[in-house]
Amino acid sequence: MTEVTPPDTYRASDIEQKWRDRWEADGLYDADVDPSRGAEYVLTMLPYPSGDLHIGHWYAMVPSDARARFQRMRGKNVMFPMGFDAFGLPAENAAIKKNIHPRDWTYANIERMRGQIKTMGAMFDWRREMVSCDPKYYRWTQWFFNQLWRNDLAYRKEAPVDWCPSCNTTLAREQVIGDDRHCERCETPVIKKNLRQWFFRTTQYAEELLDFSKIDWPERVQTLQTRWIGRSEGAHVTFRTEAGDPLEVFTTRADTLWGATFMVLAPEHPLVQKVTSAEQREAV
Repeated sequence: MTEVTPPDTYRASDIEQKWRDRWEADGLYDADVDPSRGAEYVLTMLPYPSGDLHIGHWYAMVPSDARARFQRMRGKNVMFPMGFDAFGLPAENAAIKKNIHPRDWTYANIERMRGQIKTMGAMFDWRREMVSCDPKYYRWTQWFFNQLWRNDLAYRKEAPVDWCPSCNTTLAREQVIGDDRHCERCETPVIKKNLRQWFFRTTQYAEELLDFSKIDWPERVQTLQTRWIGRSEGAHVTFRTEAGDPLEVFTTRADTLWGATFMVLAPEHPLVQKVTSAEQREAV
């Protein structure tokens, strides 16, 4: 019987690094202008440079990487850039705690996360890396905003937000955790706070955004888009309180308002404090 000698231990880190270096040297994932080939643009959500890559980042990147590879196998000239969504109060707050400049903290995190992402071997074109706090990048976000402002598509008003007193920033709904409504980062109780902020008049484009005839989207995604836009056909009607304050409502059946017997205000409505009696104020 012939004795079989087992192979040497496979050292993934050595082999993978070798081929990553080869791919980079060959420009395997570089996208160049080539009119003779079909162009394909793929983009994943840019990670926030919080310090380290985690499974949630890679969970978001994998589908985009799979599509980019599929299109490349079909002969497409695929552009798949990567970058970092690097603006925000969390970076400033973390830098304050560490007593360093926010730029130094942010770019140190980017350097670390860039190295971690590269070890995954995804087909990103790193020559086209973008960082949102780089003036060469955000000059264009400012340009876009100016176009919206000049065309009366951007406006400011007060609106309630979920606010973390510890992080000193607003939170998305997904960042408010539990029945006790606490911050997912620091577990501080979240409060409601009126904040003057910017809004965009997306409703002006509701009809166009709801036209899916030229988009091959799954039915589920079309439903989500429809709910997000929230277009309704109806009328704005103004009532008056006993003190004469206006109370505007929206209804799809104005003909039924003759039978209205009471109205309910949202807790954050500005009239709540004004119409609440002294006896009920504490409960409200």
